[in-house]
Amino acid sequence: MKKYKRILAGGVLSAALLIGGAAAFTGAESTVEASQLSSTSTSTSTSTSKMITVEQAKEAALKEVQGTIDDIDLEKDHGKVYYEVDIESEKVDATVLIDAYTGKVLNVSKDLDFEVPASEAVVKVSLEQATQIALKQLDNSKVMSTELDLDDGRYEYEIELVNNKYEAEVTIDANTGDVLSVDIDREDD
Repeated sequence: MKKYKRILAGGVLSAALLIGGAAAFTGAESTVEASQLSSTSTSTSTSTSKMITVEQAKEAALKEVQGTIDDIDLEKDHGKVYYEVDIESEKVDATVLIDAYTGKVLNVSKDLDFEVPASEAVVKVSLEQATQIALKQLDNSKVMSTELDLDDGRYEYEIELVNNKYEAEVTIDANTGDVLSVDIDREDD
């Protein structure tokens, strides 16, 4: 009989711990739900504000940078919703970020891009050397075009390559010979 009482007492104690743990867990879930609810209501109040139109975003961006709009996308990053407007002009490519609710300019980044006649550039890597570096990056390719640009104060060779599987552009620093980027467009994409 003593053994039966110990088992019964152990069972009652286990049940009490189990019920108490479940109650504590349920309380913890309620707290999480409440905090999620408050953050949800905050973000909902922002989303109930009316967004500006694509045309208004374009107008705001063109006030900052003169040129032709190449692309416009609606983006969301860290809870901030904005239009990303890409603008091209003869000497500057720019990206202007416009707040999607207020229409205010958040950021302007400009990329100065000049094609440079080879005779005017002072570089350490020749076009032939840059071409060989590019061809080593991608097997069985042919050079389609080469260009020497001054991009953000740095001379760069842009070398376009092709083969039966892809087209690619290899960008090489014209003073160090470092490969800066390899952009591949596969035929099956």
